[in-house]
Amino acid sequence: MTDPTFRITTPRLAISHLDPSNSLHCSFLVSLWNTPEFIAMLGGKPTSITTPSAAKSLIQNRFLAEHARNGYGMYLVSLLGDDTLVGTISLMRGENSSLLAPDIGFAMLSEHMRKGYAVEAAKALIEHVDGEKGVKAVFGFCHEGNEASMGVLRKLGFRWEGVRKVKEFEGKETAVWSWDMESVEEWGL
Repeated sequence: MTDPTFRITTPRLAISHLDPSNSLHCSFLVSLWNTPEFIAMLGGKPTSITTPSAAKSLIQNRFLAEHARNGYGMYLVSLLGDDTLVGTISLMRGENSSLLAPDIGFAMLSEHMRKGYAVEAAKALIEHVDGEKGVKAVFGFCHEGNEASMGVLRKLGFRWEGVRKVKEFEGKETAVWSWDMESVEEWGL
């Protein structure tokens, strides 16, 4: 189980753990993962997270395991002050990944997009894992047509590495970005 008191704050946001026993967290994940923007990010393929019980299972079986294995994973993003849930931010590195650095991920509800929340949350999470967990390099992957995600990665100071085939994505081509890497090859790409 993750620390229920864990919280990273920024001037506008709070970052905390997802709790599978919290029905609000499970319902929020269903809402977020079924927005048109999230489904488009998946290449138009609908998500399997369509019920709170499916979200609870995902949190319990994947996200908590990710935190236990790596010390970081998927987090909730809420507005500081009123705790309105606005999105998620993540650093993920699969159990059998050949990549030696995690990859940053972010998703915001439609009405909270284009407000700088993804940049603010990602910057805070990267600073936290650098200082607390010793994570010194991060990948950023997205569809090459996803201008919004590429804009976030640019604003974070990630370096464009081109479109490449990535083993972790079944060898499919994806836009690759890097943060604090001399060479992506030495980090397993």
